[in-house]
Amino acid sequence: MSLVSRMLTAGLFGLVCLSQAQAAPLEKPKISIAVGGSISQMNKIAYFVALNKKYFEAEGLTVESTAFNSGTAALQAVVAGGADIGEGAFEHMLRLQAKGQDLTCITVFGRYPGNVLAVRATKAGSIKDVADLKGKKIGISAPGASTHNFVAQLLQRAGVNWKDASYISIGTGASAVAAIRTGTELDAIVNLDPAITSLTDGKEVVVLVDSRNAEGSKIAFGGPYLADCLYARTDFIKANPNTSQAVANALVRAMQWLKTASIDDIIASIPADYYKGDEALYRKSLAQNLSAFQWDGIVTPQAAENVLATITVMDPSLKSAGLDIPRTYDNGLVERALQKYGTAKKP
Repeated sequence: MSLVSRMLTAGLFGLVCLSQAQAAPLEKPKISIAVGGSISQMNKIAYFVALNKKYFEAEGLTVESTAFNSGTAALQAVVAGGADIGEGAFEHMLRLQAKGQDLTCITVFGRYPGNVLAVRATKAGSIKDVADLKGKKIGISAPGASTHNFVAQLLQRAGVNWKDASYISIGTGASAVAAIRTGTELDAIVNLDPAITSLTDGKEVVVLVDSRNAEGSKIAFGGPYLADCLYARTDFIKANPNTSQAVANALVRAMQWLKTASIDDIIASIPADYYKGDEALYRKSLAQNLSAFQWDGIVTPQAAENVLATITVMDPSLKSAGLDIPRTYDNGLVERALQKYGTAKKP
């Protein structure tokens, strides 16, 4: 056989192998995903794009997506085996490893947590920075939630013990807005969009720290951060590598699409009930939060360390837990997904 013939044969063999690898059967083509809260929340943009544009189906997956009342409830479903995949905060991976439970992020799709610390407008004259919150009443979504951790570490960074403030649970969304509009006891609030945009539009609060963008996240955390992700038990990922890769592919494809998508494109891609009767507010909230999802999804050690530093303020035992942080994520899944869907750049 000539050299050219051998090269052609080798090339064809390589193409066949590549084709076979790409067509690798899914170990579990039907999966259940436990979502930590309503999928119409702003911190889930990339997920609801992947879901509603049928990117999971394009990877051969049938997804049963169920919204739970909280990230903790969704996490419990995954740990107990009631769901294959969870959607929620990256910090869960760290907390659970400290308790002997191995979870791994398949895809981290949010780099800014979207929490906003705002002061009631009538209090803005006396509360001009974070340190002024000492002794004040702060509305949070729930005890131990990301909103609670967010303001606690801000107080510590400002030289104030986080325990020197009072915290009141107000939920998210409409209940958070109502807590400001109908109550008088709160001095400040930490919440997400669309609640924050609704309150700022009404000039009812003044923003102190905003983690919906790169600049605000750097102020809040001192560097890069990791927010929402799709995760699974580590043993599930090991037993279902092709299925896990398909999940990563769907989310990475959504993030690539979001790099060039307009607000109109996004609105057109989702069900009308996501707007909840106020499309103008929803559009404005999308614009405020979109940059959190316009990235490649590659986790850096510094970003993961910043998450740990944030949650150890309220849970100092994590500092001595001997956590193996690289075990909480798998960039290989994302890197292979990027090879498939490219690295589209925002113009």
